[in-house]
Amino acid sequence: MKTRSFLFTILCSLMVSMSIAGCSESDEPEIIIEPVEYPNYILNEGHWGANNASISMFNHPANGLVTTDAYLNTNKRQLGDVGNAMMKEDDNIYVLLNGSKYVARLDIMLKEQARYTFPEGEGEPRCMEVEDDYVYVTQYGGQVTKLEAKDMTLVGTFKGGENLEGIVEKDGKLYVANSYAVDGSNNWIYNKEVFVIDAKTMKLEKTIDVVDNPTKIYEIDDKIYLISAGNYVNVAGALQIIDPKTNTSKVILNDATKITEGLDGLIYGVRSTYDANWQLTNSFFTYHPSTGVISETSFLLDAPSSFKTDAIYLLEVDEKNRFIYVGTTDYQNTGTIYAFDETGKFFQSFDSGGINPSTMIFID
Repeated sequence: MKTRSFLFTILCSLMVSMSIAGCSESDEPEIIIEPVEYPNYILNEGHWGANNASISMFNHPANGLVTTDAYLNTNKRQLGDVGNAMMKEDDNIYVLLNGSKYVARLDIMLKEQARYTFPEGEGEPRCMEVEDDYVYVTQYGGQVTKLEAKDMTLVGTFKGGENLEGIVEKDGKLYVANSYAVDGSNNWIYNKEVFVIDAKTMKLEKTIDVVDNPTKIYEIDDKIYLISAGNYVNVAGALQIIDPKTNTSKVILNDATKITEGLDGLIYGVRSTYDANWQLTNSFFTYHPSTGVISETSFLLDAPSSFKTDAIYLLEVDEKNRFIYVGTTDYQNTGTIYAFDETGKFFQSFDSGGINPSTMIFID
């Protein structure tokens, strides 16, 4: 399919509005699906070494997917090996490929505009932050790379730590998770620190003590949240809040594995625990930033029972259209996306279009 006809098909399908009217005696309210100009996107990580990362496109959960591989259709080449991150900033989309070792800037319809490929001798890119016309990328081997967002050219680097994971920027400072190291005997050593780096000079300013094995960092509503994975033996993973004024951290909840900005100023999260036989049990919680209260009553009213043991790989909220999305995976087959309305009531499910759906972005 030619790119022009592909985009024409997408735009035609997306400009069509549909309405679903209840016709039963229950008098359920009419659901109106407003027309949208652009689609929403799902990043599917794919398998390591399989070159099957992909970006899927959808309009509204009632419509399902418009295409299962929008990047391939637009650019006439595969996205690459292991899609670790995808972000939207202004009218651009940024995507990071771990195994293929590059980060790229795409336009709003996924046409690639520029890319930076990491040199052979450097560690794999892991996570990224886009802020103030720069892209900051963490790497294994102990490096943060700073790129010009407009053309993806190298500006500078920070070198330090071992295997770096999550990163956010706040008030000119980069907060970077220094997760773990491997010693000469191939033993994993879990670090307990977050680096504070000056974004302008790319110099280390401070370190913050945190729970073992920090991995994911989020900035939500001007607050910084961190998830540590623990040491898998006698230190549990934990959701923490970092105070940039005092450079201290505080544990909010043990065993949290994923959070996202929820509706109406709340934070939604997943808590995962394992028994002695490594059997997984998931639950969902809500954090109230204004009061500091955790509610372990699920924000999903009628979630499938399989959620208790599924691998929850994606948790996202579309604030504009007020839908909650949960993505699951079995690490082998196409993932499934479940959509819930703002009350937490199940609405629809559809295939993610690829393996290991991890990130969703909404175009408005």
